[in-house]
Parts: sequence; structure tokens; C-alpha cells
Amino acid sequence: MEKPRVLIFGQSFNSNTGGGITLSNLFHDWPKEDLAVIVTSHAIDNISVSYCDNYYFIGSEENSWKFPFKYFQRNMPSGRLDIRKYTKKEVVTSKASLRTRFVNQVFYPFLNWTGLFHVLSKISLTDDLKDWIRDFNPEIVYIQVSTRDSLQFGIALAEYLKIPVVLHQMDDWLNSISYGGVASSFWKTKINSEFKELVDLSTLCLSISDQMGDEYQKRFGKNFKTFHNPVDLSFWDSEEEAIQLNQEGVTVLYAGRTGFGIGSSLRTFAQAVEELRKEHNIPVEFFIQTAEPLSWISEFEGTHYRGLVPYSMLPRLFRGSDFLLLPCDFSPKSVEFLRYSMPTKAPEYMISGAVTILLAPLETAVHQYGLSENWAFTIGKDDVGLVKKELLRLIQDQELQKKISERAIYLAKTNHDSLTIRQKFANEFKEILRDSDKANDSYVYSD
Repeated sequence: MEKPRVLIFGQSFNSNTGGGITLSNLFHDWPKEDLAVIVTSHAIDNISVSYCDNYYFIGSEENSWKFPFKYFQRNMPSGRLDIRKYTKKEVVTSKASLRTRFVNQVFYPFLNWTGLFHVLSKISLTDDLKDWIRDFNPEIVYIQVSTRDSLQFGIALAEYLKIPVVLHQMDDWLNSISYGGVASSFWKTKINSEFKELVDLSTLCLSISDQMGDEYQKRFGKNFKTFHNPVDLSFWDSEEEAIQLNQEGVTVLYAGRTGFGIGSSLRTFAQAVEELRKEHNIPVEFFIQTAEPLSWISEFEGTHYRGLVPYSMLPRLFRGSDFLLLPCDFSPKSVEFLRYSMPTKAPEYMISGAVTILLAPLETAVHQYGLSENWAFTIGKDDVGLVKKELLRLIQDQELQKKISERAIYLAKTNHDSLTIRQKFANEFKEILRDSDKANDSYVYSD
């Protein structure tokens, strides 16, 4: 049975965000002509055409802001655009503009705290969008949602299409809505109720971890199957020469995003490295590879900033490191948001051969996975003294390093091989069509 035509909403294919990488790996060998994506036009500069080149961009025509916020809305293009104008062979995230930083760090947090963010905008099914959908004629719609307006649009899309829906949840944003803000309890209840509507409309529900699947089954009364980022063994097992960042001593690397859920633990680790260097004279260097430098990095002699590199270089870079840091912050809000998440880079760290240091709260899914399966060196407390003590123990115990590295590689090949995962993923979609009513080959969309 051939793979079905899938309409994707909520995430673009790219190589520099967790959702984009996961999407690319799961749909990697899907026929290009059988995929189409609806995504906000803010993602125009972060699109990969390697897997799909049929994009409809939600711009100002579909996404309307309410008064008085509509006067702050940027005019964004709508429709199917010539994305060749916006794509590059490999995208490396550049430093955010002053306006972008203000919007992300001040404007949106204020709206989220007040609850206005949840009524700020609405995404509508315009005639142009409906025509584009009809032209593609999808058999299944795959949906990721991360805000209330995307959730409401997902419901509208499912009700309009009347075809099987696959819902894939990346993190537990539903449980951290407007955390500590005005009427946060009201919005949490309301949006979880709306999410339940989408769950009920879905033929197949997917989660990012087993723990999330168990929790969401309790909350929403439906089974959630686990699919998170797999790894292409041929890509990560490349024999190209490793990139050494510190040939004279011990290298710890963090490569990824900064911001909510990450920043505090990075600083704790940097402080521990600094004290370890001074107290034990160990030549350990901590490299933070992110889109832009954190303001405090210069305070630590042993911590260094590196800009992001193309995704194709990551296997060589990871292999050239002694340790790879996988951090999660320990604040209550961060725990609520990341509790059931499985970082995209976790299996990538595992297959690299470098030892993963997992600095994360005990109750998070990633910590439980690392601890139970012994593929990472786990630290479950945000304490400089403890991190320093544990890091020293790890550096001095080469047998432990070897054991962790070998176990991680084994699990990556056993549990996260993309060839196996992609086949299971595709089979889920094929099974949906086999179980669907095949009386009519073409679905009739509602008005």
C-alpha cells in the first residue's frame, strides 16, 4: 500500500528546530508530492524543501488580530509562495533582531501573563486556503498545536476536512498556560477542554514520550502512541574526521536553543566547571553553541560561546566532544512545561559516542529515561556543589564513561533507528486508511 497524501499543520520542515527535525526524520522517505504543509508565514525564512515544497503560508489574510492589537500586527504574506526565494541549502539561525527580542521577551510574556494572548488572534479558513486544500486533496491531516489560536484552527480544519486526523503533541504546554498569570486557572481549564475536542476528533493521537502518553490517556481518555525524533544511523555514523574544540583538555558541549526551560541550568553548570578548574586544576572547557551568546558567559573563564553550525556538521562536532550536556531548568514553570518532553537531541547525543550529562529534574521524562536505561550520566538537582562533585567523579572514571557511551549507542541503534521508526510511523497512517470508510475515493469537504 502506498503512503497516503498527508496535509500537515503547525510545523514546517527544517533542520534547526526540534519540531522541524522530528518532522523531517519521521516523513523523510515520504513521496514529496504526497506532502503539503500549512504554516504561519513567520516561518518563511526557516523552511526546508528537501521533503516538501508545497506550503501554504498563513499570513494577514487568515490570521487576524483583534482591536487594538491589530495596529501592532505586521503585514505578512498569505498563500502558496515561491519558497525558493526564502530557502537556503542549510539554515543556521541568525541573531534575533531587536524587535524580535522585544516581542518574544516582553510583549508576548505580558500578553500571556494577562491572558490576552489567548484571545489576541484568530486563524480562519479563507476561500484561497480551501481551494489550495482541495487541489492537494489530502487523505489524512497531521496536526501539531502549541497555542490556543492554532488549537482552534486545528479543530476547524478537522471539522472542515472530515478526513482522519493524526494529532502529535510535542510538549505539555497545556499544563503551563499563563503560569502564575491572571486567570491562569481559567485558561488552563478552558484550553484543556478545547484540546479534548481535538483529541475526540482525532483518529490517532501521538505523544513525544511514554510518560506523556500515559498522562494524556488519563487526562483525555484516549490512547497516545509514542513517536519522538529518530536518528539516521548512516548520517550519524559518518566516518568524517571529528571536530575537536579543545585538544588540550576535557570538552563539554551544549548545542541548542536558550531561553525558557534551559538558561538557569546552563549557568549552574558553567559555575561548577569554573570551580572545578580552580580547585582541582582540571583543564575542562565548557562550550555553549547557540544562536546568540548569553549575557553571563564572559563571567566564566572556562565557558565559551560558539555560534550555530549547519546541521550536517553536528555528527563531527558531537564526536569531537568528551561530554554533551543536556540541561533542563528546575523552576516549577519549566518542570510543568518540560515534564513529559523528550528533547530532539537526546537520541542524537546517544548515537554520537560522547557521554551525555543529563542535568534535569528527577520527575522529567528525559531524566527517567536516562536513569532507567543508563544511557546518560544523570544529575537531578540544580546545585553547583553537587554538579561539581558529580562532574569530577565522571571525569575521573573512564570505565564509567565507556559503559555509558556503549549503552547509549546500543539504545540509539535499538530504539531510535530511523529506518525502523519511519516504517512504524508510515504503517500507522496506512492502517488508518485501511480502517476508514472507503465508499468514496474523494472526501467531500464541508462548506
